[in-house]
Amino acid sequence: MSTLINEIDARTRLAGANQMELLLFKLGTNEIFGINVFKVREVMKLPELTQIPEADSRIVGMANIRGIMVPVVGLKRSLGLGSENEGQVGGAPGTHPYLIVSEYNGTLQGFLVAGVDRIIRFSWSAIKTPPAIVRENNKGAVTAVTMLEDGRMVLILDVEKVLNDICPRSDDEVFAGMVPAPGLKSKCMLFADDSSVARTQIRKALERLEMSYIMATTGGEAWKKLEALAEQATAEGKERVDQIHCILSDIEMPEMDGFTLTKHIRADPRLAHLPVMLHSSLTGACNMEKGKAVGATDYITKFDAKMLGEKLAYHLDANKTPVSNAA
Repeated sequence: MSTLINEIDARTRLAGANQMELLLFKLGTNEIFGINVFKVREVMKLPELTQIPEADSRIVGMANIRGIMVPVVGLKRSLGLGSENEGQVGGAPGTHPYLIVSEYNGTLQGFLVAGVDRIIRFSWSAIKTPPAIVRENNKGAVTAVTMLEDGRMVLILDVEKVLNDICPRSDDEVFAGMVPAPGLKSKCMLFADDSSVARTQIRKALERLEMSYIMATTGGEAWKKLEALAEQATAEGKERVDQIHCILSDIEMPEMDGFTLTKHIRADPRLAHLPVMLHSSLTGACNMEKGKAVGATDYITKFDAKMLGEKLAYHLDANKTPVSNAA
């Protein structure tokens, strides 16, 4: 386990190669779950927890990780698979539960799991959208699935959905400070994100900006839509796509990641002129540099509605003042 923990920081080097690695874990049930290592900051044996009076039952306590108090989410209960076992806090008899520490929106949270298996590499093309029955049976928190070589299915978690269910943000909070820009009213964006929570937030933001949009749920779907727009432009005798004005893409998506999608866009002269903004809950300079290397125009924190509005106004209106955190 120490080797796995020590190597996690280096795993994001696969980004842009349309490959990803999953950390496989169990919750004391028959299912195998996975979380993209790109989201993982640390894996450790479960430390001592401090209980929080009157907290949501899905929050099993707080862990002190090198001076930072991190809320710990009981994933088994959060997914509707039963409660964590008394005295073992999610672990089977004779085992020790683990804590997966993840970053989301610039904050850390821990996910309590019964056991950690291993890290395994997949092509994003092998990551598929889950059947409806799978989504419904896990509180809508399974964003994708893939298969192991022995035929077993891995359920890949939507971290945003799990956290949003526990601590939902009101629209007033999410869209605070967002200012409509007149120059955006006639614009159209194509955006892609596999998280239902993120798609809803983006859609509501664009509606507040009075922008139209085309939505995709995977990187592969986004590329198919873009190819169709490019072919339409060619059929109409146009050298460039003008039906849309910008693209917003999540980085981690089934079928094709955001870095690979960006490279495809930049390689097609009918699409290459479009601003491409990458959207991620991981706020690191590493991601920004990788985005720049594949031709991304900018990088936006997920989900910062104010930043989204400002950067859209800047990139689609040359008279706007540049905003911070540009890639």
